[in-house]
Amino acid sequence: MGRLNMRLWWACGGVLALFAAGCAEAEDVAPDHLDAVSQPVTLADRIAACAQDPRVVAGLVSQDVCAGAGVFFEETFEGNGRTCGTCHPVANSTTIDVEFVTALDQNSPEDPLFVFRTNPELAELETSDLLEDAAILENVDGFIDSRHRFVSRGVNHVLSLSTSIRADSGDGTTNPPAERTGWGGDGSSDGTLRGFLKDAVKQHFTRSLDRVEGVDFRLPTPAEEDVALAFQLSLGRKNELDLERVRMFDAEAEEGRRAFMDPNRGRCNVCHHNAGANFQDTGNNRNFDTGTRSLGSPLNLGSFEGVGIFDGGFGGRDLPRPDFDSFNSGTPDAFGNGTFNPPPLIEAADTAPHFHNHLQIQSRGQRNINDAVQFYASFSFNNSPAARELEQRFGTPLDLVPLDAAAIARFLRALNATFNVDIAKQRLDAARVLINRFSNTRADVQRRLMELAQVEIDDAIEVMSDPGNPNTMYPSALNQINLARGEIDMGLAASSASERYNRVRNALDRLTTARAQFGEGITFVLGQGNLMY
Repeated sequence: MGRLNMRLWWACGGVLALFAAGCAEAEDVAPDHLDAVSQPVTLADRIAACAQDPRVVAGLVSQDVCAGAGVFFEETFEGNGRTCGTCHPVANSTTIDVEFVTALDQNSPEDPLFVFRTNPELAELETSDLLEDAAILENVDGFIDSRHRFVSRGVNHVLSLSTSIRADSGDGTTNPPAERTGWGGDGSSDGTLRGFLKDAVKQHFTRSLDRVEGVDFRLPTPAEEDVALAFQLSLGRKNELDLERVRMFDAEAEEGRRAFMDPNRGRCNVCHHNAGANFQDTGNNRNFDTGTRSLGSPLNLGSFEGVGIFDGGFGGRDLPRPDFDSFNSGTPDAFGNGTFNPPPLIEAADTAPHFHNHLQIQSRGQRNINDAVQFYASFSFNNSPAARELEQRFGTPLDLVPLDAAAIARFLRALNATFNVDIAKQRLDAARVLINRFSNTRADVQRRLMELAQVEIDDAIEVMSDPGNPNTMYPSALNQINLARGEIDMGLAASSASERYNRVRNALDRLTTARAQFGEGITFVLGQGNLMY
């Protein structure tokens, strides 16, 4: 199965949805399960199903995380058919990009992501940016005149949220929010990740732009919010690295690590401490104005009283008029204060595009981590408030030279590939445990974990491809990773549980050999949510 086809295949997976027609592969799936998925599913139903889920029975996943995954990937909240997983698919690093959207449109044009084309009531739910740039319409400043007063933004991935959402009170923003959500850090109206679910339902799941609760959607119950929160906080990794102790075994990646941390070269470690999302001095997520708006954006603008408005980032919710002057023109042209919150960088190479407005330095180039790093050598960044803060801190302007920018990008690729391999190993090890304990019972879950491990392997292979660099990154490890992929293919085709077990074990051995070649001091504590889909 091709890389994109596998990603699209996973749109049908889930705790209960795996029983749906076209998705059921388990040897012991009872026919009444097929009827059950067409009926409204309560949280009690999800919890009961999770009590029998082999991942829960084996102690790999808690019942709350399992039920929360069901809410996240399957619950439509009586809306337009979308779920959280519509824009945060597990097999695409929990985000969407142009490649994914284009393929989904070609293969599944009736997918709820495209509901605005089939429902006249929702014709203005999105703009052309969804199909052209994988960016979604957001009424982050409130639903006053929602058809005009909007911003268009890329979709944040939701990996490693437990490490990245604590708000830093030192950046001048208000409290709430106590937790950073969304690109502006204020994506939740109540200031918490738990409360974000309600806002997402009202924004994206509605049956009409009137957004009437009980008519266009139902809001999540407190218990659904609780389990969805537990699931989201269990995605990705649960810890930060210590880059002082990290050593990369690729010479250029190691030079990138040094440049990343050196205040005379990259200065990255100040705002992305240990390649995460937090400010070095506090360990919390601090908003910054990095001048991204100065380079322009391919995305549509909202409007206020017939005049275009820009994305002002943090703040501005429900204000009667724009309050931020984006370009010092003398006239406010945005809602907010111009600041945005940094995303974690360990996952960055795999989750392009890398900015809220999809800006691109090389206008004809590819949106990749190399392009994103080059932004910090641009005039726009060097004249931004964030750059001036760095200059005040270190006494000189940042001078990010091309060699250092390329090395930093390679370092981030190496970190991301290591993360991909670790999640692939986590999923394969879970499949191994399930095969060993349950043999062919619920073999569908085992196979899906194996397939999702392949997705991470494919992602590792992709991010290890450093464009324009003739030196292959970790060539011996890359060979082992490809051999592991082949073992998984044979395991998926295996006719017996014992053969499937042996192929999974062989793939794990290959990945373990590859993983040892990336570096040292790179230890990720992975969350249970990575085993759900």
